[in-house]
Amino acid sequence: MTERTDAELAAGLEANPADLDEFYRRHRETVVRYAVRRCAQPADVADLVAATFLAAIRSAAGFDARRGNADAWLIGIARRQWAKLCEREARQQHIGDLRLGDGLSADDIARLEERIDAARTSEDVERAIALLPGQHREVLWLIGPDGLSPSEAAAALGVSVGGFRVRLLRARRALRSALDPGAPASHRQISTNPQEAPT
Repeated sequence: MTERTDAELAAGLEANPADLDEFYRRHRETVVRYAVRRCAQPADVADLVAATFLAAIRSAAGFDARRGNADAWLIGIARRQWAKLCEREARQQHIGDLRLGDGLSADDIARLEERIDAARTSEDVERAIALLPGQHREVLWLIGPDGLSPSEAAAALGVSVGGFRVRLLRARRALRSALDPGAPASHRQISTNPQEAPT
């Protein structure tokens, strides 16, 4: 039997629980990877993942595989949901009615804490990125730990590929300056993945 495409699954997200389960299984890791870069607490990771998939259910009709793959579409949704969660005064409160599952066990919390810590292993790069303006941080995270290609990241941000490449160039220059303000940019080669130490 031929595996169903993401577009076929997306079409059935609201009406077919089996399609939702399969779509969630395929793409949960992408959203978790996005969330652990941005959240300080496991509960926040769970809230963001849940809010992203619930928003995906509501906007499934808007998924168009010709404009980007499902991962890029979901990260675009996750960005909007994260912005909403950040605006709430009680962001740390559970939104259990939006959760896809029975909540977090002690093992789940421990695993997410480990992943949050692992996402911050390169302290120099993390500190430098933390000092950058938000638009630079987001660009570097999308093509680094979030694992998107420039075209996928452009789709997630809703900009052209050319526009994204300009943003990426500026973000990389800003990161080089933050890491070593005294060195010319041409003398410093760094990874755009904050989990890798600069060379």
